Amino acid sequence: MTLQLSYGDLGDACAAAHALDLIGDRWSLLVVRELMFGPRTSPDLRASLNGVSTEELNDRLLFLERAGVVVETELGYITKTTAYALTEWGRELEKVLSALSLWALEGSTHYPVPSTGMTPSGVMVAMRTMVPPQSLPTETPLRAAWRLTDSRCPEVEPQQFRLDWSELGFDLDVGDLPAVDVSVAGDSTVWAGVALLGQPLDAAMATGALRVEGDRAALDRVIRVFADAMAAVG
Repeated sequence: MTLQLSYGDLGDACAAAHALDLIGDRWSLLVVRELMFGPRTSPDLRASLNGVSTEELNDRLLFLERAGVVVETELGYITKTTAYALTEWGRELEKVLSALSLWALEGSTHYPVPSTGMTPSGVMVAMRTMVPPQSLPTETPLRAAWRLTDSRCPEVEPQQFRLDWSELGFDLDVGDLPAVDVSVAGDSTVWAGVALLGQPLDAAMATGALRVEGDRAALDRVIRVFADAMAAVG
């Protein structure tokens, strides 16, 4: 359960201490990560957050809602389904997630490799951390799409992401594009291994864990961007 006594109650007026009161509990930032690309239902969140109990998740969602980080919403037009979404203030926490990730990569010798499991949202947050939106403008535009599932959670719907790489920058986000140069479908953990660890794409395709349609050279170009970014951190 969420601590009843805040750092402020204990006499600490530091802004960082207040931030920890809001998002420092176990699961809170991971809930935020899973909501970073759009609303999710409580069952989908629970499936994506391995190890969280229903009671823990409900506690975190209620606390984050009261704190102004998430808001309850509805999905669907005919059959309304309760879901949760980040507020505008809550979306600002991507900066915090990115900073924590880079800090861990730069100094920790115990970082769990992505082969232990990454959700679709987790992979995309990591990719945007390594190559932030509006970075790396290019004179040769490229559009790509990903339809990622988490093989550990077969009941959760796939998530769709798109990359619009142009003179405006490397814009990676949720959603669709009317036309793409290349598309990738498959398991999010396997894609994390390819994009973030340099594991061979051909091997992932050979096992059927990833499927690629379109311009393979365009995808190789995208993969090189992340290989360079990971090398710079390492």
